[in-house]
Amino acid sequence: MAENEAPHGAPETPENTVNPTSADTDWQAEARKWEKRSKENLAVAKANEEAAQRLAAFEESQKTEAQKLQDERDQAKAELAAERAARLRAEVAATKGIPANLLSGSTQEELEASADALIAFKGEQQVQKLHVPNEGKSPTLALNGDGLEDSLRKALGIN
Repeated sequence: MAENEAPHGAPETPENTVNPTSADTDWQAEARKWEKRSKENLAVAKANEEAAQRLAAFEESQKTEAQKLQDERDQAKAELAAERAARLRAEVAATKGIPANLLSGSTQEELEASADALIAFKGEQQVQKLHVPNEGKSPTLALNGDGLEDSLRKALGIN
C-alpha cells in the first residue's frame, strides 16, 4: 500500500488522503469517489425529507381540536391582513396614478410617501422634446441652389 493512501475502510484524514499536487493522482478515481459521495448524500437528504414529512404528519395528528382551531384562526388572520394590505396598496396606487407593484411600504403613509417619491422622480425624468421648425413639410429651398447655401450661412452666422 502506498504511503499516501488510506487503508481500506479507514476514515480519511489529512494524513492519509491523496496529495492533490501529486503528479500521479488518478483523477478519474477521485471523480468516481466524489460522485459516489454525492449520491450517498442525496439519498440521505431524501430520507431526511421523508422523515421530516412523517414527523410533521405525526405532530399534526397529536394536536388537540383547540390547537387546530387556533392554527386555522391564525392563518385566517394572516390572509385577512394580506388582503387589507393589497387593498390599501391598490387604493393608493389608483389615487396617485402609480402602478401598485412599484409602491413600497405597509402603512398608508408609507405607500403615499413612496408614490410621491415616484411621481417626483418621474417629473425629473421628463425628456426634452426637440423642436424641428418645419417638421413634416417639404423644403422650400432647392437642395442644389444658392438659396440653401445662403440660409445655411445665415443659420451658422457665416458671412
